[in-house]
Amino acid sequence: MPFQLTEPTKVTIVNANPRRELHGEEKVRAIDIAFVITGSNDLLDLLEPGLREHHFCNKAAQAGQVELPDIAIPLPNIRHPQLPLAYHYAKGQKWRGYRFIWDWGTEGEHVDFLDAVLCGLQYELVEGGSVTIKGTIQYNGEELQDNDRYGELSGLASEGEIYIKLLAPGEVMLAKKGYRAGKPDTPSTGGDSDGDGQQDLDGLDSDSGGLTPEQALANSFEEDSPI
Repeated sequence: MPFQLTEPTKVTIVNANPRRELHGEEKVRAIDIAFVITGSNDLLDLLEPGLREHHFCNKAAQAGQVELPDIAIPLPNIRHPQLPLAYHYAKGQKWRGYRFIWDWGTEGEHVDFLDAVLCGLQYELVEGGSVTIKGTIQYNGEELQDNDRYGELSGLASEGEIYIKLLAPGEVMLAKKGYRAGKPDTPSTGGDSDGDGQQDLDGLDSDSGGLTPEQALANSFEEDSPI
């Protein structure tokens, strides 16, 4: 089962980057939402079953501490503390088909996007039994044409902590060049990569350049305004 958050989960939004992608002659609104989850090392099993035991152990139990039946043994100690503590998971892969929900609790689901992309998964180990998981949600669907909604999403980093659901599709698919939310794969017309060899959604041009998120958002509103 791929990584997913099936229940409303508190995450910290560390960046929200509104931008434009070029699809043929059409400039399409898009956004990247980077999130962080910190919690028990049980979170590692959301990435892959067995990953927690791979990185953590219980030194007291290994030293002969009596184990109680039917009691889950905590794994507070990093198994190999001399190895790196931070790792990429499925580096370079982008999976489409996710359902992204920004949950407002009693007010219901404020944002509910289908066919979002999940990428950039990383995790970091902390002695004592906790971990941090990082990831990025990317979206370029028609819902972003709503100026109010686009503005709210672009300002998510100032919100700090929010609650989200991230539901994996029945079959995970890689986001190919030319990805457009809710539409079948089409060849990309872009091809220029940035300095580190990565491309906007694997090959889509972006005209946000080096602008800040606020500037990019303001420009997008100006472009949509009638002359």
